[in-house]
Amino acid sequence: MQAFGPYREREVIDFRELGPNRVFLIHGDTGAGKTTVLDAMVFALYGDTSGGDRQAEQMRSDSVRAALPTEVSFAFSLGERTFEIRRRPAQELAGKRGAALVRKPAEVELRERTGHEGSDEGGRPLATKIREVEERVRDLLGFSCEQFRQVVVLPQGRFRELLSSGSDKREEILRQLFRTERFRELEGALTERAKAVRKQMDQLAMEREAQLGYGTYRLLIVT
Repeated sequence: MQAFGPYREREVIDFRELGPNRVFLIHGDTGAGKTTVLDAMVFALYGDTSGGDRQAEQMRSDSVRAALPTEVSFAFSLGERTFEIRRRPAQELAGKRGAALVRKPAEVELRERTGHEGSDEGGRPLATKIREVEERVRDLLGFSCEQFRQVVVLPQGRFRELLSSGSDKREEILRQLFRTERFRELEGALTERAKAVRKQMDQLAMEREAQLGYGTYRLLIVT
């Protein structure tokens, strides 16, 4: 994190130092920047904040040097693959001559690292456009920004929102979380198959009735 929220300079958090521990506590005084760590993750991935209460541009530190850009770099692993995403919000920075501020547009880049574990090599670029990165991240993680906030980071005060969500919304979130799409697809395929079998049975029943009726009619004529 650089010039992001309360962090004036560049701050690095290496979660690899936690080793195999999957549950940990982010602790500190009020205003120390605990929630900003979650904000940085969500901002890097989706260009938004963990609570959705502040705009990305509002995350620029108020006391930062005018020439230092606000940016977040977030590296994460999915199975054997490691990705890194760097994002900058739209911001005003000092010009080349250090005089008037110049408006800079938002920037983002998603890369897949190709070096060994723990390597900081640049890797292979995957996307550099905001909409394209958004689609890539959703495909990789399986979550929209809102779903990610509800089931992954859950900032203060948001857990109740998840519990009070409607059944349809909770079902969608849990379906994404536990990857149950294939079971839903199987259910749909079986439902369609049952409809086809039922239609065939109805057709056979109609043909049988027609044949029986025709046979009875001929028998009466002969008699």
